[in-house]
Formats: sequence, C-alpha cells, structure tokens
Amino acid sequence: MRTVILCQFLALLAFGPIQAQPVLTLDVATNREYYHAESHNKVYVEMRVGTTETALTAPPSAQRNLAFILDRSGSMAGAPIQALRQAMSVTLNSLSDHDIVSVVLFGSEIETLIEAKPRDQLGDLDALLAQIEPAGGSALYDALNQGAAQLRRHAGPATINHLVLVTDGPATKGPRELEDFSKLAEVFAREGFTLSTIGLGQDFNEDLLATMARVGNGHFRYAAQPEKLTDALQAEIAPLRTLVARDAVLTVTFQTESEDVASYGWKQAVIDHENITYHLPYVFADQELSILASAMIRGHRFTYTVAGVKLAWKDLGNGQPREIQKPVSIRFEADETAVRKSANAAVCRATASTLISEGMQQAIEQIDKGDFRRALRALNRTRDDAKNINDDLEDPQITARILQLETYLTEVKARGLNQLDRKILRSGLFNQFESPTAEESKDK
Repeated sequence: MRTVILCQFLALLAFGPIQAQPVLTLDVATNREYYHAESHNKVYVEMRVGTTETALTAPPSAQRNLAFILDRSGSMAGAPIQALRQAMSVTLNSLSDHDIVSVVLFGSEIETLIEAKPRDQLGDLDALLAQIEPAGGSALYDALNQGAAQLRRHAGPATINHLVLVTDGPATKGPRELEDFSKLAEVFAREGFTLSTIGLGQDFNEDLLATMARVGNGHFRYAAQPEKLTDALQAEIAPLRTLVARDAVLTVTFQTESEDVASYGWKQAVIDHENITYHLPYVFADQELSILASAMIRGHRFTYTVAGVKLAWKDLGNGQPREIQKPVSIRFEADETAVRKSANAAVCRATASTLISEGMQQAIEQIDKGDFRRALRALNRTRDDAKNINDDLEDPQITARILQLETYLTEVKARGLNQLDRKILRSGLFNQFESPTAEESKDK
C-alpha cells in the first residue's frame, strides 16, 4: 500500500495534479480542403459542439425549474381551453417529483395558478387545472415577467431554469411590439433563463414567438389544432436531460483581413468585426449542436490559418473555467480540378440546408412587406447559392433540398403566401429549432 501511495505522490510531482477530462468536444471543419489560390473565396466553417462518452453515461445532474405561462384569454374558449387542461395534466404528470413547477395564467389579468414548488407537492392536479377558464384579452408581457419571477424563487447553480409559453393570439394589453418582447427575452437570457414558445391555431404572431424563442435560446413550436398541444408540450419538457456544462461560450475569430463575416441559422450570434460569439446557457449530454459561420478570404499560395475557434465553459463540479481551442487552417491550390474534388460533403450539406432556410426566411419578410419581387429575388439567389455549393458534389440530399425550394418558389409565384403557410414555414424552417441527436448526426 505504501508503495502505491508513494508512486502516486511521485507521479503528481512529475506531472502535476491529474486533470478531469473535458465533458465537451469541439469539431471544426470547412466546406472544402483546397481553395482557389488566385481569387477571393467564401469559406464556410461548421462547428460541432458535442459531449464525451463519459458525459453520455452520467446520471441526471441538475434539477429542472419550470414556469409555464398559459394563455386563457377569451379566444381560448371551447376546444382550445379543454386541450390546454388535458395537455398540462399529461405534462405535469410526466415530470420528476423533484422538478420545480409554477403555472402562470394570463387573460387581461395575471394569475399565478401554481406558485413555484416541487412537483410532488402540487396536490390534486385535475382540480387545479379545472380552474383554468377563458376570459379577457392578452397581457402577455406581464405574464412573462410573472413567470420569470416564479423561476427566480428557486434559480441557482444547480437548476435548469426554463420558461414555456403557450398562446393562441397576439398581445392586446401592455407592450405589444416585437422589439419589447425581444428585449425581455434577452433579459431572461442574461439571467440564465431559457424561453420556448408554442403557438396554437392560426391567429398568434409567429414572428413574435419565433424571435422570443431564438433570443431566449429555446424552441418555437406550432400546434395547428388543439389536439396537437399535448405533443408540443411533451416534446418541450419530456426528455430527462443530463446537464454537463453551463455558461458555455463559442467564439470564432477570423483573421483581420477577412471580409463579410457572417453567421447562419437559428442560434443567436453577436458579430463584432471579425469575431462571432455564441452563448450557450446549458449544454446537455444528448446534444450535438451544429453552428455555421463564413467569411470572404483572398487567395494565397500557402497554408493559411483563416480563424481560431474557442469553446469555454464552467465545470459543473467545481465551477472552474474549462476551454478547448482549435485553429481553422485551409490550403490554396491553382489546379481547378483539385479544388473541386476537395469539397467536404458533410459541411456542404449543412451549408446548403441552412442557406435555403435563411433564404426562405428572407422571402417571408419581403412578402410581409408586399414586395414579391424582392422575395422572389431572395429565393432565386438562395437557389443559385445552393446549386453552386452542390456543383462539385452533385449530392442527392442537397439536390432534394433545392427541388423543395424550387417547388416552394413556384407556389409563391402562383398564389402568394397566406398566414397558415407562414406558421408552418416559420416553425419548420430551421433544423436548429431542435438540436440533432448523436444518432441523427451519424446519418449525415
């Protein structure tokens, strides 16, 4: 025994304290290996944040602190309010006993139906939910603030703090502008609260809900009919997720001579000259997050480090900072054939898919303004960009997405875009609404 202890002591002297292995992984890849030596190149960089095998087998490590903000305005009368009661019954019964739960109702007035407490202390759920009756307008802004106040009662380093909003219409009382709600979601995000939104029916403001969810690092879901509400809520909260890191920050720093630095997709980014920063309040063991950025780089005649990527987070065990850093290096080639053959299929697929989603989003914004010419121009430009990416690959997955875009383009030319179309599109444009699982990622 003394010999073993002595050996361990000598090892510490020689190599220092044994460090715990990082629970996060960072993979970085560009859309091709070689770029044109004699011209400017658009370099796409895909970053994948994943978790180690150790993290995947770890037991759940954090308590969920959930606040449900539920619309009970007059427009919810009939089937919607019945579906809401049923969906909440299923949802609350599916939670763990130690999860913290609060429920805030809003019409013209705000009511806290359930103050924040552990799930096993809620009592007779059916009796509580039966009290949800439709009445009045929609004081949405105040309701969100009340839900956040309930979260604050139990928020701490060991909790996952999450707001879930369900509504079937626009705000009619208090602040109503998209900017007001975007700023509110940003305040919640700075506190470490995530916000997801569920729109029911055809009358809610999908731009408002999508913006809040994006800024709030959450999901935007669409329940077209009342009976779909249970599935939407279950998808939002049902999985028992293992928290492996919090307060993660992913930073991409392109070289100072880079131009047109850009970020794509659902994940909110802060762009400051050549720097792009993404804030990830929580990282779970079942996540594999894909993030896409790009920049224009002039040609060189040598290997070139186009950017540096850093992932930093706090260790859950001791709160100490951890980080992974990776350079992004590319090579230049005068041979056109070599450049074409060097395309990275996985990154090209992710790029084409994201660009198509971005283009459709831009088209919706232009159609809303009544400018169909600009909308069609955005869609045509997106189609051409996707085809250019696929020229070197002729990849069937990218080809299928381009065909989907062209079909949509034809429909928009023929009949325009109605409100139902918008809701379906806005809730399904980005795969980033739901981070892909490891199994899904392997299929790419």
